[in-house]
Amino acid sequence: MDYFLKGFDLKILETFSVIYAERSVRGAAKRLDVNPSTISKNLAKLRSWYDDEMFIQTPNELIPSPLSEQLYPMIEDLLSKAKFISQFKIKTNWNGQNINLTLEEHFLTVSLRNISSDLHKIMGAKDLDINISNWNYKSTSKIIHGEVDVGVCGLESCTDSKYHPDKLPINICHEILFRDIPSVYIHKDHPVLIEDWSFESFIRHEHIGVSWENKKEWVLDTCLNQIGYKRKITLVVNNFIHAVQLASNPEEHRLAIAPTYCWPYIKSNFDKMVRLQLPLKNDILKRIEVLYVVLYHKRMKYNLKNKMIRDYLHSSCSSNI
Repeated sequence: MDYFLKGFDLKILETFSVIYAERSVRGAAKRLDVNPSTISKNLAKLRSWYDDEMFIQTPNELIPSPLSEQLYPMIEDLLSKAKFISQFKIKTNWNGQNINLTLEEHFLTVSLRNISSDLHKIMGAKDLDINISNWNYKSTSKIIHGEVDVGVCGLESCTDSKYHPDKLPINICHEILFRDIPSVYIHKDHPVLIEDWSFESFIRHEHIGVSWENKKEWVLDTCLNQIGYKRKITLVVNNFIHAVQLASNPEEHRLAIAPTYCWPYIKSNFDKMVRLQLPLKNDILKRIEVLYVVLYHKRMKYNLKNKMIRDYLHSSCSSNI
């Protein structure tokens, strides 16, 4: 039987993956902690083996060739499985392990308040170094570069949104935890409650906006703009819980929009709050549905520690949402 890998150095596949992510020889060398000449030699081997340019040099970066675009998903999957195979010996002692997570703040506040004790229990370790940061516009890049194990954020289900899961980088996997259509939150003495709750009321009143990835508008605003309307956002905060906290002030007449899954938490912590459904047509409600997802690098798909974290997030959502 022919040995089909004869003459093929599997290490060059890792080089390929890192060049694809970094778009430069120097960046790949830094990631792999080798000399740029080593990366150049491996790139030459790739070009020779596949008889293809693989990456085209431009003034700013290396651009993958059409063949590289085709190969990348297969190579990422192969590297993921290879890493899993190389680490297959079951590690029963997780003490001393680092766990780096990036989570949307309201998700952490509402659903994962016991995350540290839960992970210690699940992994059977007394000594875990758990680092949790708030999700921001740099978080996806940190997952790609291996600085974060797992992230949790909300993505937009509208297919033409740039925050739809299909727009994620090719080397990022996602798993849907749950779906949510946001609600409007106001205090029980809000003047809107003495009138009929309607689309006109929703548009007429001022709103508290939430900044997400450096923007204060989202697909809801896109949908409203398309039918000729615009929300009056006169105050912007950095997370949904802060928006609800401000809206709980009896003297505050602005509307806060926050995830519906937060309602049990809001009800128990802000006892004078009222939740109203968004007064929008079904086609718009469907478009503004938020997908809460777990994100991780493809190479971590079979990683045992990573999978344990993801399984915990799924089970936690099943019991809390």
